[in-house]
Parts: sequence; structure tokens; C-alpha cells
Amino acid sequence: MRSLISASIMAGLLCAMPYAAQADDDKPGDCKPGQILAESMDLSSCYGNGDKAPDQFIRDAEAIKDWHARGLPKPDEHEQWVQISGHYVLVNRVNAVIKEIRTKDARVLSK
Repeated sequence: MRSLISASIMAGLLCAMPYAAQADDDKPGDCKPGQILAESMDLSSCYGNGDKAPDQFIRDAEAIKDWHARGLPKPDEHEQWVQISGHYVLVNRVNAVIKEIRTKDARVLSK
């Protein structure tokens, strides 16, 4: 009986762990150089080159159509420029990987 109670308590704790791990949002000071803070679905996370961008930013509606007028290079066939937290971000539409981050004045974000 004692082992059944212990197993039940352990199972309850293990079920609650994912919620505790997700409870803390990132803050601007948590981001490393070369990363930006972005909000997605009420969560704040730091993103940098090679990270997977939130799904909302691979939608065609989010694409910056006048990239040339903003001083951005032409995206490749399966890429698009989007704006995240005031930065220009080049995202691969197939796998949502961030390829490049630029500042508001279209300079590459330094690491």
C-alpha cells in the first residue's frame, strides 16, 4: 500500500512539471547578443539565427512585401521578411528557421 501511495504522489508531481517549466517568460535582459525578444501566444521568448520562429511568422499575411524599399535584400524562393518586435527577420517558410535578423534601419543585428 505504501508503494502505491508513493507512486501516486510521484505521478502527480511528474504531471505538474511541464507547467512549472513553462511558467517563466523570457525578459529582454534574458536574451543573448544577436537575439530578439518576441511574444507569441502570451509567451515571451528569445530568438536568434537558427531558432524556429513562432508559426504565426511564416504565414504569407505576415510577409513584408516592400522589402526593397526598406533596404532589405531579396529573400530566396522559400523565405520571407517579417517584422518581429521592431526588427526585420528573414524566415524560411518551409521549416520556420530564422536565417537573419536586422535592426530597424536594416543593419544586420550584431552578435
